[in-house]
Amino acid sequence: MPDRVLVDNDIALKIACYGFSEEMVAATTVGGDAPRLLGVARYVVHKHLTRVTVIADREAAIAAFDHLLAAVAEVEPNDAELALAADLETEAMRRNLELDGGESQLIAILVSRDCDLLITGDKRAIVAMASVAPPEANGRVACLEQLAREIVGRMGADRARRKVCAEPLVDRALTACFACASEPAPSEKYIFAGLASYIDHLASEAPGVLARGNGLEVLGA
Repeated sequence: MPDRVLVDNDIALKIACYGFSEEMVAATTVGGDAPRLLGVARYVVHKHLTRVTVIADREAAIAAFDHLLAAVAEVEPNDAELALAADLETEAMRRNLELDGGESQLIAILVSRDCDLLITGDKRAIVAMASVAPPEANGRVACLEQLAREIVGRMGADRARRKVCAEPLVDRALTACFACASEPAPSEKYIFAGLASYIDHLASEAPGVLARGNGLEVLGA
């Protein structure tokens, strides 16, 4: 099976906290091929879910992550990809940029296997990619807000907002976009505008890296 869409640990963690597993998998399954997580994600994310104190409903998040694991596939870097990942990390360190091992490995897999998309919640890594990632990665990276835009389009703004606002400390940007501190609930148009603002700002900090559009249009979703 080809590796079409790659998902990093931070996305998996937050999607589990919000209970968006089903919608995320549906949005990122391409041609019947499920999205892929690094093999270590099942251990790393589960550890975070059991220890992070900002999660309001820890049991629900762990159950959602277990559901996510059952629906996705695992991916492992080969030796050449590990070597490329190490080179990317070294260059990032030289430039005083933040790029951890998981992100560098996913970039290496994205490029070497000609994957469609890498979805990452690490904005610092996205900024680093603008300087150190191979040009083949350009336009094939999506951020959390682009994924959130796709999920809202699938499940509706009201339902999505209830889930995000039930976990207001999981991601402050999404909490702001969904206006969790405000009543009455904002319109879908307002939420989309908030997400677009974050996406545009990130795109200005990491020119050329993000996929086109405010959602996952690059996948034909």
